[in-house]
Amino acid sequence: MKDSNRPKSPEERHAAYQKGMDKRERQKAISIARYKKGAKRDVERRSRDEARKQQQTPEQIEQRNAEYAALPVGRILTRARTGILVQAEDHNLHWCRVPGKGSLAKVPVPGDQVRYKPSTETSDGWIEGIEERSSLFHRYVFGRIKEIAANMDRVLLIATPREPIVSPRLIDRMLVGAEVGNVEPWIVINKIDLFDSDELDTFSKPWEDAGYTVLRVSAETGQGLHMLLDELVGRTTLLAGPSGVGKSTLLNRLIEDLDLDTAAVSATNDRGVHTTTATQLYRVPNGGTVADTPGVREFYPVIHDAADLRFYFPEFQAEAENCHYNDCLHLDDSDGCAVKVAVEEGRINVDRYQSYKLIHASLLEGPTRGRAMTQG
Repeated sequence: MKDSNRPKSPEERHAAYQKGMDKRERQKAISIARYKKGAKRDVERRSRDEARKQQQTPEQIEQRNAEYAALPVGRILTRARTGILVQAEDHNLHWCRVPGKGSLAKVPVPGDQVRYKPSTETSDGWIEGIEERSSLFHRYVFGRIKEIAANMDRVLLIATPREPIVSPRLIDRMLVGAEVGNVEPWIVINKIDLFDSDELDTFSKPWEDAGYTVLRVSAETGQGLHMLLDELVGRTTLLAGPSGVGKSTLLNRLIEDLDLDTAAVSATNDRGVHTTTATQLYRVPNGGTVADTPGVREFYPVIHDAADLRFYFPEFQAEAENCHYNDCLHLDDSDGCAVKVAVEEGRINVDRYQSYKLIHASLLEGPTRGRAMTQG
């Protein structure tokens, strides 16, 4: 009979770790296979739809376009298993569905402006189309693109030096994701009442040196919240970051009577606990909209060519003009690289440069294999 209280040997711990990793890889393979099967089915369905459209006469096409243009427009507030919550221009709410999987060219997400067909009997409806997006915050998850929110003017990346520990590597990846999706990124350091100014300065310096706006607030004491609230007015703003950094707590302080669920940071590993399970939009006082999102522990930006990564580090741009080659990748083996010289001379933060190299390496491996290296 095994003694459950006996300490495990190094071999047993390694075997348990390997078993867990094998299970994770199997789950990943299953997810990727399901995605590929669904993607193939969607392509076939859209091909059939296109074939039917080509058989229509010009009069039928004109009538169809006129009917579509007459449909009301609404904004998606959230998605749930029961449907998609759409707010109409008159502020009435409609639970809508998509006519069929793959019937739309894009997946509707919170923030999307959609054309919908209201039901004549209930407040429900059907989403018939998605309007053009001005921005999209998205990432890869197990090789599949996960679209988080659309038409955001700004994303606030919430971080803390500790409680929980937030890796700067993760924030750097999310900054790249925002730049790729045409969303203006700001960084908000929360829980500043727990840290001294030197620790806060050290934590924020790499991003401030890169030219990003960094705000310091405390949801607990209210410090800095008036400045944050002013920045929400007249904009659609996304809150993103790891679990436990206080996104929901901030919203509870900024929006009266909201009362979102919150949870304490785990004392065993200094990691946050998920409380928000789906992206959802809320109205803020004096106008504006803010979107709360589930916490993330890894972030793999949607970049199809690793060579393009160099364009999403803004502090590289001025120095890159002096590189010997126009297509310089600014890596260790890049000859005549002015960016490397700027790092050596302290004009570019060395930690940000290390983040760049780590992200580039994972992009070369691809989204199905490249792990989102957020630590170190």
